[in-house]
Amino acid sequence: MSDTPDTPEAPGSTEAPNAIDAFFGASAGTEVRRSGFIAVAGRPNAGKSTLVNRIVGHHVAIVSPIAQTTRRIVRAVARREDAQLVFVDLPGSQKPMDRMTERMQQSVEGSFRDVDIVLWVIDVIDEPGAGERRVADMVLATNKPVVLALNKVDRIKPDVIMQRINAMTDLLKGRDFAALVPISALDGDGVDGLLDELTALLPEGPAWFGDEDVVDMRDEERIAEYVREATLAHLREELPHASAVTVDDLFEDGDGLLQAECTIWVERQSQVGIVVGAKGEQIRDIGIAARRMIEEQLDTRLHLSLRVKVRKHWRDDATWLARAGL
Repeated sequence: MSDTPDTPEAPGSTEAPNAIDAFFGASAGTEVRRSGFIAVAGRPNAGKSTLVNRIVGHHVAIVSPIAQTTRRIVRAVARREDAQLVFVDLPGSQKPMDRMTERMQQSVEGSFRDVDIVLWVIDVIDEPGAGERRVADMVLATNKPVVLALNKVDRIKPDVIMQRINAMTDLLKGRDFAALVPISALDGDGVDGLLDELTALLPEGPAWFGDEDVVDMRDEERIAEYVREATLAHLREELPHASAVTVDDLFEDGDGLLQAECTIWVERQSQVGIVVGAKGEQIRDIGIAARRMIEEQLDTRLHLSLRVKVRKHWRDDATWLARAGL
């Protein structure tokens, strides 16, 4: 472990992640006749990544109760009958607070140019307000079909669901959208109906990905995200946005064991102790949780090494963010 300020190495390229059958996988002989890219947009903590994981049937996007968990764009693939749906899980739409969130918001807005459909995920626990109006202006300006998914209906009463549907209709003020579907990404209620709506909007065309592809991310990116997810889970509110993870080295040894060396970056020296914990217990528990998830999702055996370093003001360092892939 070191607290010396440093700059991460630029991540190298690797082969595509291990193949995982798509949750809605049809038989290999079924030809794809419709396909398209679907931007999954919404405010932070609306449940976008939980929904993507539910649809593809695998933990491809990290999740956390903490807002702004999603920093990287994740492309996840699902197959449904003769259609292939590529979900582009975007960071939550927000007013930028630093260079990192500015880059995140730019990636959100830039992604709309390359998709066929926009799936707008809305947290129905709270009444829609100024934040949803900003998202409405953004997604409806794309001139792409927009499907609204009113998420977390499992946490409110039926009469409140109707209130939220009416409130969203009022908020949109007669502007066109393709469909509105109440869902629960957590337990799956309404997700089949949502997929029916999305599939019907897909343009005709061949598959963009193979039958066995499920996520368009390199192994380094997935490993870094799983380590960050474990860090968020163990540190809760102590270190929500002040940490990042990079993969410094990734290789397979002579025994077929994947070796991953990762750095957890923080902004202040005082945060190193928070991550490490008493007698190193916190970082050990983070490593155990991350290793289990990585082994399960990449279908491999793994030895994971973690260290902690300080990089002051990394969220406002554009050069560092670019090299870290953020």
